[in-house]
Amino acid sequence: MNNVENKNDLNKMSELEFGKNKVEMMRYRDNSLSYKLGFGGLAFSILACFVCLNSFNPHNVMTIFAIMLNVVILLGGFLCIEKSKAYSFGGSIGLVVFGAICGARIFWIPLQIIFKNEEYLGMTITTDNKDQLTYLPTDGTFRAVLAIVFLVAAAALFIAAGYIGMQRSRKLTTYLNSIDNKKVGGN
Repeated sequence: MNNVENKNDLNKMSELEFGKNKVEMMRYRDNSLSYKLGFGGLAFSILACFVCLNSFNPHNVMTIFAIMLNVVILLGGFLCIEKSKAYSFGGSIGLVVFGAICGARIFWIPLQIIFKNEEYLGMTITTDNKDQLTYLPTDGTFRAVLAIVFLVAAAALFIAAGYIGMQRSRKLTTYLNSIDNKKVGGN
């Protein structure tokens, strides 16, 4: 019954009224698209982290920095995803920043694995041992390209989530400010 009433009410509304009602509903609904895209970005960032950490020499000092950077992306990314879910403009900007960081990470470990393959590549979990199940080929170039693909996907998803979050935040803020102005002007 509600669906029939809602459809009839929506058909009677003009485009302007329908747009206002859609923005009005943003006050009560979460920004689920930015939320889902942000979690996709986190997932691809974690996959890239696993491939990169499995590919380079663990005795290198930069290993600690790589691990700490991934922890910051994981925790900060989750915080920004939660904020953008509530239409926070700052949280959406944070997602774009994490997308840029993931894009910049392409030029660090994956490229070093490709160009300094012998000296930078460490012992890996995936070896050619016939008794051990291998998930990745031992070729460093393949693993570097796989990490690049994951990082590009993470960057694209983070940036898309941030952009959509910023657009929706602006739209909701403009609408809420117009309501406040009407209240002030009406009194």
